[in-house]
Amino acid sequence: MRRIAVITGTRAEWGLLRCVCDAIQARADLSLTLFAGGAHLLPPANTIEEVRACFPALVQFEMQRIGESGRLADAAALGRGTQHIAALLQAMAPDIVVVLGDRIEAFAGASAASVGGIRVAHIHGGDRAEGVADEAMRHAITKLSHLHLAATAASAERIRRMGEHAARVHVIGSPAIDALASTSALGDARYEELGRPEFVFLLHPSGQSATEECAQAERLIEVATSRGRTLLLSPNSDPGREGIAQAIVQRQSKHPTMVRAVPHLERSEFIGLLKRRDVRAIVGNSSAGLIECAALGVRALNVGSRQAGRERASNVMDAPSESVEGIGRALDALLQSTPSASHPYGDGHAGMRAATVLAAADFEVHSLAKHNAY
Repeated sequence: MRRIAVITGTRAEWGLLRCVCDAIQARADLSLTLFAGGAHLLPPANTIEEVRACFPALVQFEMQRIGESGRLADAAALGRGTQHIAALLQAMAPDIVVVLGDRIEAFAGASAASVGGIRVAHIHGGDRAEGVADEAMRHAITKLSHLHLAATAASAERIRRMGEHAARVHVIGSPAIDALASTSALGDARYEELGRPEFVFLLHPSGQSATEECAQAERLIEVATSRGRTLLLSPNSDPGREGIAQAIVQRQSKHPTMVRAVPHLERSEFIGLLKRRDVRAIVGNSSAGLIECAALGVRALNVGSRQAGRERASNVMDAPSESVEGIGRALDALLQSTPSASHPYGDGHAGMRAATVLAAADFEVHSLAKHNAY
């Protein structure tokens, strides 16, 4: 039986990795160990409990510390995470370590495993998204990895152009699409509790100062709330999040009838909310606007540079973040559009395909030794 360790560090990628974990557990030729830590341990969401509810036997690791923020704090957390995960890998001795995306938790896991002589399988490699340091970390993880589980054909081609051998690259689709069809629209009672939102605000830091992040968030919230009731979701733990959090608190106190704020929605509630016809658009810069919403046919207003370079479907409209007027014009134009459900992210069976690749991978082809194909 092949031993698989899956590493999750954030609420966002856990929403994608859960279906991969389920698919691994469904196979008799694979065994699963789940490592969970990093941003899962941070307030206010403390999403480690959400993960534990699904997989009680998870193994916990430490990275970020409460009260420590900024890019150098993230660098220190990366070192702690690499050390802690390396110790867990030595104790658990998996055959393959699975990471997803471009976060510091994925980078720590890939570094510990690859340097430690354990094969790394990377999901969502080859994508383009500027983020804070996302683009650099994603491609660094690609070079540390031995199995590439790309979400789209374009991403797979980028991986090959980075010098990775074609036999190592597998297009599986995005796990973000898995389970969308089986998730029910949010019920009326819970929708009422959330303030009956017409817009969902989800804005993450994009590498600016906290003051600049706050100002950008204020402009976007002003535009959304001027056009309908808005649910404000808390940003992720990237440097600068305190600015966005400040804007949320300020706007909620000024306009309590038009605004409701919650720190976190579990994925089933988040997807269920987006599936309600009452929701006119998601606004911000979350990848969910470009991936999940593309499959659901939900309009997404993408503000700023965080998702620069990511593939887009017809549901997305980009907006400059510098002025209320520019954001407003873009949102009004978006609301006049009718997006299709056509997108490049697969057919909703990425988890199953990932598990198949993990079980069937020839370790001679996916060898620990690597050399560039060019």
